[in-house]
Formats: sequence, C-alpha cells, structure tokens
Amino acid sequence: MTLKKAATILAILSFLALAGNPAAAHPPKEITVSWDASSDTLTVNALHSVNDPAKHYILVMSIIEGDSQLVMKQYTKQDSAEGFSDSVILKGLKSGTKLRIQLACNIMGSKEVEFKIP
Repeated sequence: MTLKKAATILAILSFLALAGNPAAAHPPKEITVSWDASSDTLTVNALHSVNDPAKHYILVMSIIEGDSQLVMKQYTKQDSAEGFSDSVILKGLKSGTKLRIQLACNIMGSKEVEFKIP
C-alpha cells in the first residue's frame, strides 16, 4: 500500500469516527429538584447542553418512590439548547418521602438523583 493511499484511508476513517462519534451525546448533568408544598409541585431542572434540541434531548423523566413509579413522561424535544426543565403535580406526598428522579437522553446516557420532600 502506498503512503498516499494509507493517508487517504486514515483520513476517511478519522472522518467517519468523528462524524459518528457520540462524543457530542451525553447524559444530563447537574439535576436540581425543588418542591413547592403550596401547590404539591415537583420541579426538575438539568443541564443538558445540545446543538439541536429537536434532535438531541431528554427523552424520559421518571419519578420513583420506593418500588413504585409515580410518573413517567416522554418528550420529543428539549425546550432549550441549554437544558431540561419540567414540573409535575404530586398530590399526597408527605414530608420525608424519598424520591428518585431519572432523566434519560434520547441518544446516550441517563442520570439519577435522590430527593427528599422537605
């Protein structure tokens, strides 16, 4: 194989590796959760910076108490290129209730945090 042919093959493979590389895809980061007791509303925010929120977004939010899934919401886009935000009403939760909040990216990865109702 000639040096020119090897360089061409290497250039093509490098381009394909970078073009198909999910390095731009990433799980959500820094999930923050807040509770508004007056309205029984849980708000979830996460940093999830993306280039195109119509193609790369948080796909699913799950809220779990113990072994019971209280909420599972599916999304088709992210409202902001910087991150994710949504609120849900959860009636009947008592102070001290422990929740797990899971966010999953539509391309790659997920993140989970625990939150205790104040």
